Amino acid sequence: MNNLSVHMRICAANVSDSDVDSRQAAVSTLATSWKKEKGLLNIVSTVVDIAQSLGGDGFPSLALGEKVQKAIQKKSSSYLYEERPLDVSVCAGMAALSVINNAPSTNVWTIQDVYATALWSALSFQPVLEAERRENLRQEILKAAFRRSITSANLARERRNVPDPLGLEITINESNEVDSNFNAAIASTIESLRHNATLDREELDFLWWAQLARSRLLKRQLSSISEPTRIVASGIEGAEILRRLPCDVHREIVLRTLDDNPELSLEELLLEIAEDREQLCSVLTDSYIIDYPTIFPLLNSICTNNISMPGAYVKRPVSEWGERALLEASFVRMMRHGVSKI
Repeated sequence: MNNLSVHMRICAANVSDSDVDSRQAAVSTLATSWKKEKGLLNIVSTVVDIAQSLGGDGFPSLALGEKVQKAIQKKSSSYLYEERPLDVSVCAGMAALSVINNAPSTNVWTIQDVYATALWSALSFQPVLEAERRENLRQEILKAAFRRSITSANLARERRNVPDPLGLEITINESNEVDSNFNAAIASTIESLRHNATLDREELDFLWWAQLARSRLLKRQLSSISEPTRIVASGIEGAEILRRLPCDVHREIVLRTLDDNPELSLEELLLEIAEDREQLCSVLTDSYIIDYPTIFPLLNSICTNNISMPGAYVKRPVSEWGERALLEASFVRMMRHGVSKI
């Protein structure tokens, strides 16, 4: 929260100590509340509200506005979010930073990872804001979410050292009943072997898929598929193999057939993949895609032909669309399986 006083200048040119103190208290309240949330859909809905307040005109949703207003009123009873809506984006943004700024786990997908991934996906699709101070806040959160997500993905692929089993102890009581610490003695060894084997399987499956010169999803040779369709389809296909968010190497493999890399808006991209949209949609059946276009703008557009979301008009290279397909589809897969071990 070191930058809170800086970002408060988004709301007003003159900011008092009491303004900063009340907002800092609100940030702490919001962060504490959001860290306790366990429901995936509630987390994603919260991120949608945060992202919308950080982008566009900055006016928050009713739910987020009232939540931030209640938190601020604990120290500043006269505050109303309708009169100072940008306070909501500042407090919500700084609270989101507080949530995701902790060390990622090496083998468990946590709620902090959900927040970070959803923020990364939503904010990276938004267009750049003209208001410099608001854009600085948005970029600070986007970069933090990106770093957290990438670090988590890399840590998840680290193999563990396999410890030797503990000393086996066997006891026989007076009734000749045998007891031992066998399970405890081998537990750490077996867990490490299982973890490493899971990562090996993911790696082998992904590399085997990468050797194919054919799209499993579109059932055609890659050379016969247009570049935009080929790259987006590869992102969607590759995501189904991964057990965590993609690393750099996964993105590089998805983009292995990249050639011209033209820049396309979302509408232009949909025109390019029009002939294959039905087949692409056949694997995009999760309700999250339809319910949360802010988080899954590309997959939502493929399924619904919706191009009304902010950022749709921005021309992006095909490589970025492929990376986004991989990110969004990976996130959908992880939401499907829930917060759990790798």
